[in-house]
Amino acid sequence: MRMPLLVALLAASGAAGCAADGAADPVPPEVTLGTGDVSFESLQSGDDIYIVQGPQGGFHFFGSVLVRGIDPGDPDNLDAPDNPTTDFQVWSGGARVDVMAAHYVQGLEPGPDANTYEMIGRLVILDIQADDELAGAQVRFLVSVTDTAGNSASCELMLTAVRHPNNP
Repeated sequence: MRMPLLVALLAASGAAGCAADGAADPVPPEVTLGTGDVSFESLQSGDDIYIVQGPQGGFHFFGSVLVRGIDPGDPDNLDAPDNPTTDFQVWSGGARVDVMAAHYVQGLEPGPDANTYEMIGRLVILDIQADDELAGAQVRFLVSVTDTAGNSASCELMLTAVRHPNNP
């Protein structure tokens, strides 16, 4: 009597993870917002984010993402028609403080885990003339990623903008 019950439980648990056509259930869309110019650096609300002065004198944040459940497109082909769209925004005190140019339509690279993709070190250019305009301010850093099938995920964090120690 115990064996048929065990077989029935195993069969039921195996079937629960499959879609009707026998394929695995899709991973729900999810995006994790971070920073880093070479590798993904995790961020959580309340963390600091560096205001970096670029070589041409402007200021930016580095935006990075880890994504699941989004078609990654083709990271080797900027013209691939299935590349997802990634948008970053920065808000402070109810006003948008980026130059609205952090809009990337490009494929995502394989990430550190199965079914994870990443985009590392994208410039989110700030609409400021000096880093002290934003240093110490609470900013709302947002990202949304949408693939061509309409799957979308977004994330927003409240961070403290701080002057990068290497800024002149």
